[in-house]
Formats: sequence, C-alpha cells, structure tokens
Amino acid sequence: MHSIVIHFGKKYEDWHLVEPFFYKLQNHNEVTFYWEEDSSSQPLYSLLMDRMIEHLDRLRIKDWQLIILLNLNDERNRHLRLTTQLSEIRRELLTPLKDKGFYPLQTLLHLVDMIKRNSNYAPNEAELKRCWELDHFGYLESDQLAFGMGNAFTKQEINKLDEEWGDTIQLQDIVLDQPDHEFMLALKDKCDRVKSCLKQLINRKKELLVNLGEVQAHDNWMTSRQLEIVLEEFKNKLKQMMTPPLTQSLTNFSPSKELSSSLKFHVGIQSEIGDIRLIRQEIDQSSHRERMKGYLELAYFLLTICHHPSLIERMDKGSASVIQVTLEEKRLEKLLKNYYINLVKVKKQIKDQLLLQNQFHTNRFRDDEFAPYTAAAIEKKRDFIPPLSKHSKITYHFFDQWEDQLYKAETILMDRERELLQKSREALKKLNVLKRKNEFLEEEEWIEINDYKQELVEKMSLVHQEVIDTAPSSSEALSTWKNHVPGAKKKMHFLLQLIPSQRQYQTMGALIFLILILPYLYMWAATTSQREWTFNFAIVFAVIIAVTCLGYFFTKRTSHRPIWKFQEQTYEHIEKIYQMQVNSQHQYNHYLNQLFKLFSLRKYHEKVSSIAEEKKEQNLLHRYHLIKLEEFAHMANRLLHILQMNIEQDTANKERSVPVIKMEKSVNENPIYSPFQQAGLQEAGGNGIEVYLGSAIEQYQSTYFNEIDQIRIQEDKVYKL
Repeated sequence: MHSIVIHFGKKYEDWHLVEPFFYKLQNHNEVTFYWEEDSSSQPLYSLLMDRMIEHLDRLRIKDWQLIILLNLNDERNRHLRLTTQLSEIRRELLTPLKDKGFYPLQTLLHLVDMIKRNSNYAPNEAELKRCWELDHFGYLESDQLAFGMGNAFTKQEINKLDEEWGDTIQLQDIVLDQPDHEFMLALKDKCDRVKSCLKQLINRKKELLVNLGEVQAHDNWMTSRQLEIVLEEFKNKLKQMMTPPLTQSLTNFSPSKELSSSLKFHVGIQSEIGDIRLIRQEIDQSSHRERMKGYLELAYFLLTICHHPSLIERMDKGSASVIQVTLEEKRLEKLLKNYYINLVKVKKQIKDQLLLQNQFHTNRFRDDEFAPYTAAAIEKKRDFIPPLSKHSKITYHFFDQWEDQLYKAETILMDRERELLQKSREALKKLNVLKRKNEFLEEEEWIEINDYKQELVEKMSLVHQEVIDTAPSSSEALSTWKNHVPGAKKKMHFLLQLIPSQRQYQTMGALIFLILILPYLYMWAATTSQREWTFNFAIVFAVIIAVTCLGYFFTKRTSHRPIWKFQEQTYEHIEKIYQMQVNSQHQYNHYLNQLFKLFSLRKYHEKVSSIAEEKKEQNLLHRYHLIKLEEFAHMANRLLHILQMNIEQDTANKERSVPVIKMEKSVNENPIYSPFQQAGLQEAGGNGIEVYLGSAIEQYQSTYFNEIDQIRIQEDKVYKL
C-alpha cells in the first residue's frame, strides 16, 4: 500500500538527519512526503490536494493511506486547537479527495508531542492549556473570563447547573413505575431550574457571538448551531429522565456531568475525529540527544506502518492512542557507523576518479578515405568515329555522309553524358550510405579535446571554402556541341558549293591543252623537215598532256583541301567536347571528395564535442555526488555525535564492500545514501518487531530495518475519546 506523509508547518530541527532512512521506500515509490511550510495562517490545502491527486493519478495508485504529522508545539498550534485543525483537514482535504474519487483507505493523525505537561496531562503554558482544555473537555476549566476567551463554557458556569439542581434525589420510598405526584412536581421543578439556567447561559453566549461578530471558525467561540444542539440535547435528556418508569441512575444524575459530556462530544476532538485514527508520540526536548532519539523513533514507526499498514487497521477508527518505540542501540550504532564509513570510502573513490578525469583527452580519429569517381570509363574508353577518307569522292552524297558522322558523334556525346549522370547518382548514393555510418576508427595518438576541436574547426573552414570555390556547374559539353553543329553544317555546305563540277574541270583542261598546243602548231607551219616535226610534236604533245593532267589533279586537290581541313577541325572540336566531359567529371569528383571530407570533419567535430560534453557531464555528476557525499557524511557524523556514539573504523568495516554509486541517478535512487542499503550489513530476513496493542502482543517482520525492538500502543490519557 502506498503511503503519503504530510506535515503542516516548519520542519523539525535536525529532521534532515533522519530523512535518508526513507530513501529506500521513496526509491520504490512506496512513500511520498509533502512538507507544507506556509507562513500564512491557513495551509495550502488546495495546492496540496492537486499535487496529491496528480501524483496518485500518474502512478495509478488506488490503495493508499494518509499519514498527517502534526507538531503540537508548533507556532501554528498555539493559535489553533487540534479540533479546529481536524475540521480544516476534513473540510479542505479529505472531503474534496472523496469527491474526486481519491479517498485514502485509512487516515492517521500522528501528533508529535514535545509539550511539558503537569500531572493532569495539561500543558504548563496557559495558551496551550486553553486549547487543550477545549479539545479534551469541550469547555475551559479556568474560571477567569477575559476578553478574547470567546463564548466557550467554563467549569464555573457548568457547576452552576449543579447548584440549581440542588440535593441529590432519593428514591428509597418511590415507586419507580408510578411515582407520586409530589415527587414528580419536585423533580420537574429541579429540571425547570436547570433548563432556565442553561438557557440564560446560552442566550448570553449567543449575544456575545452577535455583538462581537466573531467568525464561526474561531477556536474560542461556539457557533449558534452548537449552542442550540447542546441545549436541545440537554432538554431531551431531562425529558427522558422525567418520563416514568424512573431509573436508579436518577440518584446519580448530575447536570454538570451531562452538559460536560455533551460539550465534549460536540465541541471537543470527538466532534471532528470521525474515521481518523489519532496517535500521539512524546518526544523529550530536555536534551539534543533525547530529541534526536525521538525523531529516530518516529522515523522507525513510520517505516513500520508503511511496510505494515495492517497495524493501523488494528486500531479502532476515531480512537486516540499513545505510542512508545524502543530501538536497540547497539544495532543502531552499528548501522550508523557503517553508513558513515561507507560514505567516506565512496567520497574518496570519487575524488580519485576526478583526478583521472581531469585529463581532458581523447584519441584522434582516422581520416575516412572516399573517392567517388563518377564516370571512370569516360576517360579510358574512346568512342571515336573515324572521319571520311580523303580518298573518297566528293559527290552530292558527301554532305549526307558527313552529316551522319555528326549525328553519330552527338549520339556518343549523349551516351557519355547519361553515363556521367548515372555514375554521379551512384556516387551520391554511396555518399549517403557513408553518411549513415557512425563508425569512428581511432588512432593511437592521444590529443587534448579542446585542441582537437580547434584543429577540426580550422580544417572545416578551409574545406568549406574549397567546396564553395570548386562547386561544379551543369555539364556544358552537349549544349556546346549542339550550338556548334548548325554553324558547321552551314560552313560545310558553303565549302561544298565552292568545289567546281567535273565538266568544269574537263572544260578547263581542254582550254589549257589548246592554249599550250597553239604555239606549237605555229612552229610546225614554219618547220620544213617532216621527220623532225613528227618527233618534236610527239614529245611536245606528251608534255602538254602531262601538264594538263597535273594541273587538273592539282586544281582538284587544292579545291578539296578546305573541306578536309574543316572536317579535321570538326573532329578536333569533338575531342575538345570529350575533354570537357572528362574535366566536368574530374571537377565533380573533386567536389564530392571535398564535400565528403567536410562531412567527415563535421562528424568528427560533433563526436568530439559529444565526448567533451559527456566528460563534462561526468565531471559535473562526480562533483555533484562528491558534494552530496560530503554533506551526507557530515550529517551521519553529526547524528553519531548527537547520539553520543563513538566513530571507530574497525577492520571488518574497512574490508567490507560498499554500494556502487550510479552517477546518473539521484540521491534517492543511490543505495549509498540510504543507511539500510549498505552491503554486507543487514540480514536477509531481518528481525521481528513486537507490537503491544493494548493487552495483545503481535509480531511483525522488520525486513531490513533491524534496529527497532518493540512498539507499545496504549490508550491515550491526554486526549481521551
């Protein structure tokens, strides 16, 4: 069963010394503490209720018990009596919890009593005594009335009813079933006098309430409703007493006792306690040691009822009890000494770890190797289309053949461009795969983290600038070629038109032949020797024919030369386009390599930064727990000092292992901070707790808190219900 412990008012002095005893329960969400320290006169019930409901709903807790700690010597309790606080708790806390479906299975009001009392159990201080009298009796025993006392009944006023009643009634000669008329008249006269006296008292108290305008919730004031109920109940009692057959109790009837009983029920604690169980524990304030022992006894009692809520169930609802808790001092001393020694040991261990962790170094990471050559085949493979042979005849089909060559070259360029894009996409996929890998290969070099981060930042800056400078644009090879082709075709067409036709060549040859042979014919007419002329003519004719043919072929070759030269220039341009693709490939490869290098550097920087943050966090956690261990060791030492226990580190304690501290966990979640979770100290089954409940003796298992010996629960004499 989950337990919620609430305390209204300031924490007890040195209570923080016993708070570690509850850490084990708190770590397992079995107990929750709410210390409501409110400077105003009213506690923050609404805020507290919201916090409790949120806690119960978040942990899905259905079965729980409510334990309210109340210090009777607290400053607030000097102004508000216990009955008023019970009324507030029921009205402002328990009733709203019930309306919202979060009512506890059982409610315990634990009174921490540090008040000095006299032999009648009344507080020695007048202010506290007045509150106690109203809580315990329902009226004030003091006969002095002063301003500020309200309209509560006093003992003197109640005793006036006995004076009005007169002598006790004698029933020796009276027939109880049929009393005589004179006796009944006398009895009626007594009752009328008492009723009249009580009415006068109540009317005067109502007038005080109206004239002074006191609010209903004030401690020293009875409300009109309460006064009417008391009067009506008293009248009914008298009427019942006067109705035959009479009873022997009439001889012992006392109006003051009857009114006192009614006031105790309607004004005292009994009017508001309901199903709340009231437990009072006395804590001696005569010395610091006794007060701390009282706090430890209170802590062990809370541990017991948190582990064994059935112990509270054994008490009657609406009852008031006083408890006495007995602790075995030797086991308690052993527990606290071991607790202190382990705290000191772990503190030393963390100091040593901090000395090592102050070396703020890490291993250098090995550089990633990545070369995404996007189109390696472009540089090696030569898809070159051979040009038309110079021995080919330039006919009217020549242009079509040359145009077909250009088309094939363009097709090859497009294929190479597609291959380049495909290889580029593959490289991007490869790069994305590498980005998702979180493998960091470490080298043996040990480097200071801040220096390594600065080095990576400088490298990233250089590589980032290079990435910006070498960012590739879109490929211009294909567009350059397409822009070149129309002009090339026009120029080739123009060059082909400049070439003479075959007829023109023949005509030119015939003219050349005639021009050369005419002088020879003239010479032939003047020559007289026939034989000499024939020989010479044959020689000249052969020479003319040779010259004419040479001129024909030379002229034809000269006219074709621009075409072949232009064809050679075209294919040189194709080679340049090929080289543009290769250059684009290299530029893109370099860009990808630099991009991946930048990514790798950033990845390293993030990793080194995370390592640095982890080391910083570890150092902070170590320093946090070092401070906490110092604080808790001081608390344990102070507790031992207050309890006057000697701190000696024996050999057994030195050799005993200590709990491992979890740096990422809070104080409540670390076993070292709880006295009950020290290794090798507690027995597995624990010791039994003897509980004396009235005349009955019960046995409860202590599980891990072996220092408690017995608990005595008896009827309370300070607040008798």
